[in-house]
Amino acid sequence: MQLALSVALAMAYVAAAVALGALTPWKHEFGALYWFLVPTVGLTCLGLGIAEIVQRIAPVPWRSRGSLGARPRRVHLSWRTAVRAPAILPVLFFPWYLVSLLWTLSSEVGPRSIVAVIAGLALLGLALSIRKLRRELRLLRDGSVALAYVEHRTNSGDDPWEWIRYWFVTAAAEVVSGRAFDRGYRVTEGSNVPVFYDPRRPHDHIAACACWLEAD
Repeated sequence: MQLALSVALAMAYVAAAVALGALTPWKHEFGALYWFLVPTVGLTCLGLGIAEIVQRIAPVPWRSRGSLGARPRRVHLSWRTAVRAPAILPVLFFPWYLVSLLWTLSSEVGPRSIVAVIAGLALLGLALSIRKLRRELRLLRDGSVALAYVEHRTNSGDDPWEWIRYWFVTAAAEVVSGRAFDRGYRVTEGSNVPVFYDPRRPHDHIAACACWLEAD
């Protein structure tokens, strides 16, 4: 369900950006300012606004159920990721525009080197994202679970995109501390959040609030 929603939103945002002229901004009568503000930044801000509403009403998964299932668990995309990830797609037309413009307007080594750097950074970002997803999948599906105590949260707690610091005790009575990014769950100081960890290497762990995925 979450994956289907994410794909549908991604297609809608990309289609809207293309319809508003994101692919050919140099041909639009309102110029580059319109192209930058409307089909790219504008649509992304709209998507993030929708995601913010969903984050406020979507239930926190570890509060809405008693316990997590036995390993291997079923892992799926979270509602928060499903609505937030597609929102960044329109703004990605901006680096695409720079790359295509540099590539078509000049055959010199300098501009094409910039294109190579941008393409390399894009591939690196994709590789790191895949690596993070594979690690999440491994820990959520097969890792041990402990409840971590949140001892600190950055700033006031009003901003959903903040860091938390926590500690938990493993099944072998080892105390492990860590910190994680709160991806829209609004975890508060003094509360508990599930942590998935490798029992052989407990420092290899991830807090549920920092995940793109969810485990049942």
